[in-house]
Amino acid sequence: MTPSPLILYLDTQDYIRLFNEPDGGPAHAILDQLLAFRDRGDIVIGYSWAIMLEFITRPTDEFRRGQLVKDICGRNAFPYFSDLKHGARFPNNGIWITGRDGKLMTAKWFRRQMEKQYLETLTEQQGFNRAQRRRLKTPSAMRQLLRENTSTWGTKRKDFKGFPLSDELIESGVLTRFLKGRCSDAEFEERVNRWFSDPAEFSRIAYDYADKPNLLDEFFGPSLNKMEAALQQMQEASRNFDDVGKTIRGQRQNLIAMGFDKRTARRLTTPIQRPTLDPSGVVRKIEDHIGEGRAGHIGHYMLKASQKNYSLKRSDFMDIMQMCYVPECDLFRCDKAMADLYRDYEPFAGKLVAKFTDLPARIEARLCDSCE
Repeated sequence: MTPSPLILYLDTQDYIRLFNEPDGGPAHAILDQLLAFRDRGDIVIGYSWAIMLEFITRPTDEFRRGQLVKDICGRNAFPYFSDLKHGARFPNNGIWITGRDGKLMTAKWFRRQMEKQYLETLTEQQGFNRAQRRRLKTPSAMRQLLRENTSTWGTKRKDFKGFPLSDELIESGVLTRFLKGRCSDAEFEERVNRWFSDPAEFSRIAYDYADKPNLLDEFFGPSLNKMEAALQQMQEASRNFDDVGKTIRGQRQNLIAMGFDKRTARRLTTPIQRPTLDPSGVVRKIEDHIGEGRAGHIGHYMLKASQKNYSLKRSDFMDIMQMCYVPECDLFRCDKAMADLYRDYEPFAGKLVAKFTDLPARIEARLCDSCE
């Protein structure tokens, strides 16, 4: 029986390094080895929403970043992590973005939004009164109106009032055909969601709207701020606890200096027992959203990061969110700091790879193990 290919997750920094490096560079030499494993069927390489947002968001002068992800991973995507609870699994038909029934956009929602915008445009141009607007709001009347439309509405990006659509998607005509009732809901949803979930097309759309706010900050900024503040508060409490301990020990020496024997001085200055952080409640709440057994590593991180000397980095939070996919993987790339932090975390044993250059040897070793 032929063994299943190993599932490999690359770190965002791997894609950034590959994108910035000339094709003949050392990182590309490693990539060539990975692609040889892939083409032989030994491995599959997957990407996730976090890779897309970290690597693609707010491109400056390039929109080819998504094409690199597509060239490496094809249609092998890790589902948005809240979809894992509902049974979505790698490779998820290439769908990395979340939405109802795997659809970022439904035909019903898009039709309602666009008909509203078209009616507003017509009202501005032709001065419809309230009764005319009410009559035109019926689905059949709007479809008929759109079919009879001889203007260029729907052929320019500005017609969609800032909704993130690529020029290619607009120029394809599928949007206007759909609004005129000449394209089925099923065809529309398949075409539009395929565009959005395609890494190369998403990259192009992100480039077209590069002046928009950073997607990571927009969607996850408030949550990251709260997590960072909570951990900093725990670190501060740990430092304060140590300060109290030092004060107590100082009082003990004062008592001894005043003539108390050491045993009595120790009894009168019993240190406060250090409280133990219990992250289980937080872990359970997170697993309510992403599925059982996928957030224990977050509790492990909280225990480590709450220590007074741990150096918090904002990038840690994206790292631990991506690690929700470790259970799906055979090998998972992360930076050395994360690999060291999880060195004693048994569920990740043997999976984390701290260096991009170590991947070929680790893959060979896993393949040899599977053949024994």
